[in-house]
Amino acid sequence: MNRHEFIDVATISLSSLLMRDSRFFSRSVSSAPIGDVVGGADVDIEEIRIGSVREISARTPIGEFQAAYLVSQWRGRDVPTLLYLHGSGEDPFDFGRFSTNSFHRLFGTDGDWDVNLIALRAPFHDRSAREYVRAMDDLENFVGMIATSAALIEALAGRLRATDCPTVLAAGISLGGWGVNLHRAYGGGVDRYVPIFAGARLGELFISSIYRKLAAESARKDPAVFRRVLDFEDAFTSTDADDCDPLLARYDRIIEFERQRSAYTDSTLSILEKGHVTGALATDALRTHVQRSVEKTRE
Repeated sequence: MNRHEFIDVATISLSSLLMRDSRFFSRSVSSAPIGDVVGGADVDIEEIRIGSVREISARTPIGEFQAAYLVSQWRGRDVPTLLYLHGSGEDPFDFGRFSTNSFHRLFGTDGDWDVNLIALRAPFHDRSAREYVRAMDDLENFVGMIATSAALIEALAGRLRATDCPTVLAAGISLGGWGVNLHRAYGGGVDRYVPIFAGARLGELFISSIYRKLAAESARKDPAVFRRVLDFEDAFTSTDADDCDPLLARYDRIIEFERQRSAYTDSTLSILEKGHVTGALATDALRTHVQRSVEKTRE
């Protein structure tokens, strides 16, 4: 085990100890498959408004979920628009001096991006870390969180297209990457997808990766449930469109490289020689990867 893997294992092991009284899916592992949920999700955005956080409500087959978006930079309708979805537990709208969220690190601290920037907030990320973990005691909430994120991408992309935006990109890291890939599997209207540290075999997160330690022991007794509800690789790989710029970390013990790379056999996969935690902190490398995708849309 190298240092990148060790940091991933140590981070999740510590989180597991801190969460010992509140584990993922401790109440229920029952849910409709994630593909069915995103396919039946409905988000209505009449117009994209600039200047403040905009709350939205998503109606899905498993209930209603609340999300939000913020147009943090608007350069006009003649430049690409980048939709960005954050990682698990992040507050994407925290732009304070000591903020560590990935949107702020990638786009708020370096240079001048000649794009429109829209930050998305997934359900359950408008609360404390403890409250977020408690919400994850039900698999339906986890499914609804990611499906709603994909549905929000769909709604925003649709409105942007309606206003003649030339190009739409969707990027995300970890949790955000899963939302981006889920949209690619079941949605439309996005020109390029930039999933960072994500794949299409979401069930493996709670079956084979170190992240399984965060799930209740009772939930881990039947791995087939996670694969049935969470995996969407067949839908993701059913299209051969050259529209995906994935990035995986070789030593990632959470989003496992060897288990997730199969989704990208028809894409040019970029590889970071780091783990999940160390990769997430490699801001320059992540920023460069996203910038390259933006530049592809200008060619």
